[in-house]
Amino acid sequence: MKPFTFQQGNDLWEEGKAPSLAHAYVSVDLGRNPELAELVHGIRAATQADPLTHVGDDWFHITLYQLSSRPAAAVTVAERQTLTAELARQMQGIAPFTITVGSALAYGTGIIFDLGPDEPLNELRTAATRAFEVVFGTEATEYETGVLHLTESYASAEVDLDHFHQIHRRIRRVRPSHAPLCVDTVALVDVVANDAEKTITWKTWATIPLIAPGQRNSTQ
Repeated sequence: MKPFTFQQGNDLWEEGKAPSLAHAYVSVDLGRNPELAELVHGIRAATQADPLTHVGDDWFHITLYQLSSRPAAAVTVAERQTLTAELARQMQGIAPFTITVGSALAYGTGIIFDLGPDEPLNELRTAATRAFEVVFGTEATEYETGVLHLTESYASAEVDLDHFHQIHRRIRRVRPSHAPLCVDTVALVDVVANDAEKTITWKTWATIPLIAPGQRNSTQ
């Protein structure tokens, strides 16, 4: 396991290069998901002595898209409004859904939670990507989200293979090992990465609710 480094597209997200970047997130509220909160706190307790920076309760998220081509400060108010409207348009056919978080995985640069099933999350990512590309073009990002996941902690120092295996064994013993997560909104956010402290924080620009088609029709 090696220290995590935040990325801007394919490059390092260096301090001063882009103080913050626009993202589309599924923002995870542990208060509304008590079973997930129990799982998170169990992983923290099992790894409290390890060189890991645990994500704070207010900052859990699933990354759907990163606008890496320009700093968030360069996104105008008019562009934010256009992007928010386009995100809402692209999400029109997507109803709220529940996924399973877990198991926790000791990864090369920290601990992540696997997520499943893949299909609804991938549909959400596709919709978010389309919205950004409509507003900013297909070259707006080089950032690869890969298999969607929920990060529990970022490694702050290197550990050897034996220590890594110890972390893996300890998190595997945490029970419950899985928890449900209700996904009913997508957030457009202005994200700050602090590589020295291994933290991600953000300001919310807009929140787009997922609405089942039947409910949408009934409110019009």
